[in-house]
Amino acid sequence: MKIALIQLNIEWENQEANYAKAKKLINEAKKKGAELVCLPELFSTGVTMNASKFAEKIDGKTCQFLSEQAKTNKVYLLGTFIEENPGKLPLNTVVIYSPAGKLVGKYNKNHVFTFGNEQKSYSNGNGINIFKIGDFSIAPFICYDLRFPEIFRIAIDMGANVFIIPANWPNPRKEHWITLLKARAIENQSFVIGINRCGNSPELSFFGSSMIVSPKGEVISEADDNEQIVIGEIKAEEASEWRAKFTALKDRRKGYYNTFAKSEKK
Repeated sequence: MKIALIQLNIEWENQEANYAKAKKLINEAKKKGAELVCLPELFSTGVTMNASKFAEKIDGKTCQFLSEQAKTNKVYLLGTFIEENPGKLPLNTVVIYSPAGKLVGKYNKNHVFTFGNEQKSYSNGNGINIFKIGDFSIAPFICYDLRFPEIFRIAIDMGANVFIIPANWPNPRKEHWITLLKARAIENQSFVIGINRCGNSPELSFFGSSMIVSPKGEVISEADDNEQIVIGEIKAEEASEWRAKFTALKDRRKGYYNTFAKSEKK
């Protein structure tokens, strides 16, 4: 499967400008042969703390835009938006649309970034979701989720062999981003796809470095710090063959690890 990562220089809180920019780049990605196109976290606004102002329903204008672009370009399209959460703070939500424009996957960011005060504007999500494209079982996570290996292990037990992480990961933590993407790939023997933004928000700068990492931790494709489209191809058998050859996942002692938590409670 050929994947396009759209490393966007997001116009701060300017949805119409970002829709126009994303539309052009999605079309270019299709012309490059992409079957799955991925946008960075909250591509239409940036990770704004004005979450309630931009919160939408699942059939709101951002999801309508994604659905229409998936259908027009006949690609799978992944994006995120700020989702209404009645009675609570909004959610940061991934959605995936099919080439027919149908919703095929949805995930709410499990970990709000308290270091950046996201807890004042967003709610933590619940659950892990897997969606299928051919032989690929894909688990989406969002930005700060990358720092929590526990959820990746749970997704592996649910059958995942690909992880997609849209992000707004800023300077000065570039080495964290690169190292964690590779670590999640190596320890889970899975493809890891990180889509970061570039450019600047009112308070932060972003280094880009979107990349596709193989189940062995090798970088297949990567971006620099400019707005661009990164193309890479992944094959499901690469993950299954590596798992069969190097049997680290089979050597896990899942029940054994739980005994430590139980002993601490006694």
